[in-house]
Amino acid sequence: MSAQGGASGGSGWGWYHARVSAYYVDAQGGRDRNAGRTADRAWKTLRRARRQALAPGDTLYLHRGRTWSEPLRLHGSGRRGLPITVKDYGDGPRPRIAVRGVTAVANDGPVSWWRIARLDVCGAVPRDPHELGGGPQGGIVLSQSTRSDSLLIEDCVVHDVAGPGIALWAGQSPDTVFADWTVADCEVYHAGTGITCGGPWPPGEDPWRFHQNFAVRDCRVHAIGTDGIVLSHCRGGVIEGCTAWRTGVGRTKRTPVGIWYFQALRCVIQYCESFDNHCAGGHADGGGFDVDGGAVDCTMQYNYSHDNDGAGYLICSYDPLNAPTSGCVTRYNLSVNDGRAHDYPAILYWQAVNCPTYNNTCITRVSSPLKFTSETWGHLIANNLFIVDGKADIPLVKSKFALDRNEFRNNLYWRTGGRARFEVQDRTRLDLRGFTAAVGGKGDRVADPRLTALAGREMAPRPGSPVNRTRPWLGHLGAGLGIGK
Repeated sequence: MSAQGGASGGSGWGWYHARVSAYYVDAQGGRDRNAGRTADRAWKTLRRARRQALAPGDTLYLHRGRTWSEPLRLHGSGRRGLPITVKDYGDGPRPRIAVRGVTAVANDGPVSWWRIARLDVCGAVPRDPHELGGGPQGGIVLSQSTRSDSLLIEDCVVHDVAGPGIALWAGQSPDTVFADWTVADCEVYHAGTGITCGGPWPPGEDPWRFHQNFAVRDCRVHAIGTDGIVLSHCRGGVIEGCTAWRTGVGRTKRTPVGIWYFQALRCVIQYCESFDNHCAGGHADGGGFDVDGGAVDCTMQYNYSHDNDGAGYLICSYDPLNAPTSGCVTRYNLSVNDGRAHDYPAILYWQAVNCPTYNNTCITRVSSPLKFTSETWGHLIANNLFIVDGKADIPLVKSKFALDRNEFRNNLYWRTGGRARFEVQDRTRLDLRGFTAAVGGKGDRVADPRLTALAGREMAPRPGSPVNRTRPWLGHLGAGLGIGK
C-alpha cells in the first residue's frame, strides 16, 4: 500500500510530501512470499521484513497478539518530518519479540529518525532480578559511532533480559553521536539495568559530547538487578515524571541508584519518584537520586525519594581529580525515611564542590538528614527542613570533617523524640549554638515545623508553624517549604 503523505511535528520537524509505504508482519497468519503491503497479505517473519529497505515515512506494522522468536534489526534512516516507524496493528496484547541469548531490537549501522512504539520486548525465558548483575542480552539497544538524530522509543514494555532494557551506546567519536532522542512512557522490569545511555571509556576531553538534547519521560523501571535509570556522556537533557523502585536487587559489585547521572553537563532530574532501592548485596549506594562523577551544572528538583537503603539524594564524585562534580543544584525535593542501611542520610555530600542545596524537606528515622563524608567546600545549605522522626539519638547533621568552608543559612531542624544535636569532626554533642559557631551559620533554628504529616507526599504546615509559606511551596510533593526569609 502506497499513499501520498506529508508529516509535520513539533521541534525540529518540517513539512515534506513524499510517497510512503506501509508493510505488515503477522507471525500467525502471514507468509513471507506475500507482498506484505496490506494486512491480509502480511509477511510472517521479521527476517523477511529486514530484507525490505524502508524509506523515510514508511511504517512497519507488527500484528498485536503475535510473538516472534527472532530479533528485529533496524537499518536505514528517515528524515526530518518523515520518520521510519515500527508499531502495532490489530487487536490483542502488544506484539511480542521474545528472543534467546541475543538483543531483541538492535540496529545494523547508523539509524536516524526512527520511531519504535507499543512493543513487548523480552528474553525467551523469565528472569529473576535477584540473579541479575548485567549481561550481553538487551531489550532495545542502539549503538553506533556516527551521528544519529531524532530517535523516539515510546510506550514499549521491556523485560526479562540480562542486560539493559533500553540503551543507547555511543562509540568513539569527536562529535555528538546521539542527538534529540526521547524514551517516553516505557516500562522496564526484570532486567540487569533499566534505561541507560553511555559512551566509550575513558571518554576523553569534553566527556559530555556523545548525547545531547534528550529526554526520558514518564517511564517506570522496577525489579532491576543494578541501576534503574542511569545516563552518562551527555549534555542538555532531562529525566522527568519517571518512577524507579526495587532497583539494585541483583548480584553485582556496582553501586546502584534508582535514577542518576554521571559525566553529565546541564542535565535535570525532575518530578520523579524513587523508592525501595537497594545496594545489590553490597554496602554502597542503593539510593533514590544521584549526580555523580563528572556531573556539572546539573539539577535535581521536585522529586520524591523515600524508603531507600541508601541516600535520598547523593551529590558526589567517584573521582574528583578526573571527573569533578560541581555546580549541581538540589532543590524543592522531598525525602522520607531514606538511609535505611549503612548509615546513609537523606542528603549526602562526598567529594563534590560548589553545589547548592536549598528548600528541601528531609525526614529520617534511622539516620541523619544531612551528612558529609569528605572534605568538601563551596556548598550553600539554605532554607531546608531537616527532621529526625523518633526517639533514636541521631544527629541532624553529621560530618567527620570541618564544614566552615560552606554556608548554612536559614535551615530549620527538629527531632521529634528528644533534643536536637549535631556532629562536626570530634564534637559529637553540639547543640544548635555550638553547631552554628562551628560552621559559621546564620539564621538556622530548632523548632517544631508543625506539619500535618511526617510521611507520604501530602504534608503541609499547620497553623502556627514557623515555616514561612511566602516562598515557593508544592503541597502535592511536600517539598519546597521555604524555611526562612
